[in-house]
Amino acid sequence: MKYLVVGAGKSGVAAANFLVARGEEVSIADSSQHPDVPYPLDQRVRRFFGYQDETALNGASTIIVSPGVPLNIPLLQHAASRSIPVIGEIELAYRYLHGTVIAVTGSNGKSTTTALIGEILKVAGHQPIVAGNIGQPLIASLDLEKPRTYVLELSSFQLETVDSFHANIALLLNVTPDHMDRYPNFDAYAAAKYRIFRNQEKSDTAIVNAAERRQKERGPATARTWRFSASQQVDEGAFLDGDAMALRVGGDARRIPRSSLKLAGLANVENALASWLAARAAGADDVAVQIAFGTFAGLPHRMVLVRERDATLKSLEGFHPASVLLILGGKDKAGEFERMRELIAEKTRAVITIGKAADRIASALEGVANIVPMGDMQHAVKWASEHSKPGDTVLLSPACASFDQYRNFEHRGEHFEDLVRQL
Repeated sequence: MKYLVVGAGKSGVAAANFLVARGEEVSIADSSQHPDVPYPLDQRVRRFFGYQDETALNGASTIIVSPGVPLNIPLLQHAASRSIPVIGEIELAYRYLHGTVIAVTGSNGKSTTTALIGEILKVAGHQPIVAGNIGQPLIASLDLEKPRTYVLELSSFQLETVDSFHANIALLLNVTPDHMDRYPNFDAYAAAKYRIFRNQEKSDTAIVNAAERRQKERGPATARTWRFSASQQVDEGAFLDGDAMALRVGGDARRIPRSSLKLAGLANVENALASWLAARAAGADDVAVQIAFGTFAGLPHRMVLVRERDATLKSLEGFHPASVLLILGGKDKAGEFERMRELIAEKTRAVITIGKAADRIASALEGVANIVPMGDMQHAVKWASEHSKPGDTVLLSPACASFDQYRNFEHRGEHFEDLVRQL
């Protein structure tokens, strides 16, 4: 077979290297003439850098598209007209995977939840592989020697291009408007998220936020559904009950004190409840769950960097009135900044804007906040340090993508941390 990989990012390069190492004929295309290739690309891979015309398709029997590449680009439309199958790196990897799949998606909290499930399973002795949108691409993480438990963070972009992919345990944490620059409407974005339940069977488990009201047709073999909530009790699932997290499934009832959870905030209580259900479905005992709850401190940048608008709202909720100097901005993902107005009016002393979305933010928040346009992170941190006072919090919760000024969100978070340490 001849493969064409479209997009020379992490997953694209990993897919190309994997396939060429197995003796396949592989080409890779990228619209950039000098793409920022994350790690070495095998010399046997033919390169089409700087253009993506139809010549790259010649002889291709399957196309592997990277998640950052929209499916409506001309090259992929030409592929569709030739009936060339288009799949993603997750789908490719699944075809070589042996073991159990736990898949996590959602607009907010999926990285933390994925990592926490991995931590629980480690404590329980399951030796999980944590990959996908977190850490290494799945294709670069496969154990080809023996079956393993894979805990995968999956974005809507990755889920767009799955076909035979089957999650034994699938978690949908929440669905709030995001990536509206990629999707024609909210329903299309939500539909991509719901593809995580694709191909589930009666023996599988679907774990869904109790607040999620959308119905998903999963065919005649519907997976058992467990729900979780930090605001209401559920019949089958996990919920916050006063000062304890409670699990109730199949007639079994268990409780873990909320104080056992090292992660702070109500959003992380929901992440923990979802993780507990996933661990239960995977066969981990509750002792391992409580140990992991008490030791898992979270991921780097999660308190200084949140990528979605609703997560910015969750970040602000925990602060005292008029105590926050909020840094907002970056590449606008067509989010609705107007929905922040009430909470920003209550919690912030200033909103410091950076990046391409600065004018859009200023327009959306006009009249409710002191808007301070600073352009970039360096000037934003400097202004905040000079104008903050004891008791204030300088919060980086940009509600935007990072790609206008940074390689990725980790790069942005690291830069923020470096600037703060230099003060």
